[in-house]
Amino acid sequence: ILLKMLARVCSRHVYGSVRQMSNISNVETIIDSQSGIATVKMSQPPVNSLDKNLLTSITDTFKNLEKDSSISGVLLTSKFDGRVFSSGLNITDMFQQSDGHLAEFWSCVQEWYLTLYGFGKPLVSAINGHSPAGGCAMALMSDYRVMEKQKSIGLNETQLGIVAPFFFADLMIATVGRRIAEIGLNMGKLYSSEEALTIGLVDEVTDLESVVPNATKTLLKLTKIPQPAYKLSKQVQRNSPMETLRNDRAGDVALFVNIIQTSNVQAAIGGYLKALKQKKK
Repeated sequence: ILLKMLARVCSRHVYGSVRQMSNISNVETIIDSQSGIATVKMSQPPVNSLDKNLLTSITDTFKNLEKDSSISGVLLTSKFDGRVFSSGLNITDMFQQSDGHLAEFWSCVQEWYLTLYGFGKPLVSAINGHSPAGGCAMALMSDYRVMEKQKSIGLNETQLGIVAPFFFADLMIATVGRRIAEIGLNMGKLYSSEEALTIGLVDEVTDLESVVPNATKTLLKLTKIPQPAYKLSKQVQRNSPMETLRNDRAGDVALFVNIIQTSNVQAAIGGYLKALKQKKK
């Protein structure tokens, strides 16, 4: 009960002076004029699957927030409290699709990664649910991660018969170290929240009602660090993998299309989708 009261007090303090609310069909953005904090909530039912539409909405939202001088920092979370942060890249965008569709989809993935990982302002993820595959990668693009207890997170692509791209792998290596990342990536391991905290994949684990307040508290601290020092510090640490991608985006797209279109990968994706449908029944 006390935690509920504290969460409500914190919520009133942070969102008590809402300047504007921008609602796209699958992303909600709430801006607090007093703190300069923008809260971005993914809201694409049922599980924030990252299809072309959601990827584009998130990318466009962050590009606009980057340009808005009144914004000091961003909190990224999900509208679906306690269920899912994001289920990851939309697997149906990779199954029985044309080369052109796959190329367009992967270009959206690249732009999303470059925009969020290169975001110059403080970015904190409030992970209020499960966060596998691309959902994990998106959390890793932020500067600090607060996660709900007893949920799961990890780059589990190999379990689906596909491989995490090099820029996802780099996120994992930079966060937990090469050896732990290698084991996790090869096994397609999903970590519990508590395991993720132990290896440094997330920075805090707490109950659901404290995820957003705790994440906001850290974000407010980060916004006190002078700019452009904060942005330049991020660039120094993150520029190398982003430049690698920027220098050969077409080649990365071609590689993705070639891998996804192989018969064994298509069979693995098809098997996963079939199993998913049976599970829902």
